[in-house]
Amino acid sequence: MSIFLTAIIVVTAFLALYWVFYGQRKHNEMMNPKRKTELKAVLFDLDGVIVDSLDLWFGIFNRVRKDFKLKQISKQEFTKNVWGGSVDADVKRYYNNMDPGKLEKIYKSHIMSYANKSKLMPDAKRVLKKIKDKKIKIGLATNNFKNAVNAILKFHKIDNYFDAVVTGNDIEKAKPFPDSILKLCEKLKIMPDEAIYVGDTKNDYKAGKSAGCFVVGLNTQGDLIISELKDIQELI
Repeated sequence: MSIFLTAIIVVTAFLALYWVFYGQRKHNEMMNPKRKTELKAVLFDLDGVIVDSLDLWFGIFNRVRKDFKLKQISKQEFTKNVWGGSVDADVKRYYNNMDPGKLEKIYKSHIMSYANKSKLMPDAKRVLKKIKDKKIKIGLATNNFKNAVNAILKFHKIDNYFDAVVTGNDIEKAKPFPDSILKLCEKLKIMPDEAIYVGDTKNDYKAGKSAGCFVVGLNTQGDLIISELKDIQELI
């Protein structure tokens, strides 16, 4: 056997042992971070986490722009600057500082008409059921509108999974401010550090961290980043 082949075998064996004794342990620690407090609740954002509504909201946004004879924006720009934001942010950036209340009414009229066209994220029901079965509280903190949120949850028959819901209509400052998450924790009678917050935007991360939660980012910034919603099951 050549020295070169022997070296390859030795290195391969070393890497295998490294994974068994160190790599696997580090992987498990990442997926199950040590907590100083007992996990009492898992909190979720709605759009992009529980419900796949990106295309729906993108269509509504550009339809409203068209009604006001404004230039359409690309999906890339929408995802970067609008998705996960608030009405106040939209009017400042895209609607010439119109009255936020007026834009909210327009958004509401459209989303209520399209609520039944939203799609449930893969594994959403399964994840919610597993959390419920473990007697862990479930909360929802979203910038979406109360009537639309209620309609979407009932349409997908998942409203019974949530112990408390806070919408954009329930607080003064929407995400990235922590108000909705703090109010949600108050309704659930828990402390923020006793909860995991799952979001899919930087605004979710900012809000969750400001509130004091451990933040799980679904394909976005977070204390832990996951690629699929089902991965959250490793933490519970």
